[in-house]
Amino acid sequence: MNKKKLYNSFWKNGYVIIKNLISKEEISRIYSQINDLLDISLDKKNGTFTSKSLDKKYLYLKEKSPKLKSHMYDLTKYCDSLIKIAGSQKLLKISKLLLESKTVFVDTPQVRIDHPKERLNLPQHQELNQISKDVITFWIPLVNISKKNGGIYFRPKTHELGHVKYKNSHLSAMQGGKKRAKIINQLFKRKEYRKYKNLAPNLKAGDAVIFHSFIFHGTNPNLSKNIRWIYISRHNSINSAPYLKDETTTLRIPYDKDYNLF
Repeated sequence: MNKKKLYNSFWKNGYVIIKNLISKEEISRIYSQINDLLDISLDKKNGTFTSKSLDKKYLYLKEKSPKLKSHMYDLTKYCDSLIKIAGSQKLLKISKLLLESKTVFVDTPQVRIDHPKERLNLPQHQELNQISKDVITFWIPLVNISKKNGGIYFRPKTHELGHVKYKNSHLSAMQGGKKRAKIINQLFKRKEYRKYKNLAPNLKAGDAVIFHSFIFHGTNPNLSKNIRWIYISRHNSINSAPYLKDETTTLRIPYDKDYNLF
């Protein structure tokens, strides 16, 4: 997809999908570094645990020491393999093109680890509490995504609605919980919103869904037997960052602010 088509498609639909945005080698480096973190934590708990499966190591650590598991997860975002991708020219060229900026703020990348025992899903929401109003999110699975193991689902073109306020929209998606899902379902039953239908794409490892912060999106539960590993990176526009213009504001825009004013 050339630059013009990429730009036009993104701003028309609020998202684009790019195949093979990150390579198998980059995925392997992420797994390798997470494996290193797990091995160090597991050595403290049980030096005899020798499984080579990353999934089994993570679930074992979670069972034996939830606190160490949390420590390990907290540190994944500082792994150089994640940071290197977030700051790579291929991601920067895309975000700078879409945000029409020579400079962007690259937020701390992360790896989401959704395992089958929890079967959690994130209710639909807009990407708030960010540095800027306009944010590009790169949602990149490190495993193949299908209906069985869930994945992202979103409503194309909802970015054109701007920041939408509804009951409990001042809370994060996690805080909103199951009540949020019901509220969103009711919201999109309203006559003026019925045209915005859900899309849940099947993706290969390394494919990227790139979407604007105002797109309504969430994740379906993982019903497979394996962990769903997802790489996420967010690039913020410098042009809609209140922190640069307002001496009284916080670095991140609070959930209860009206983003349409920025």
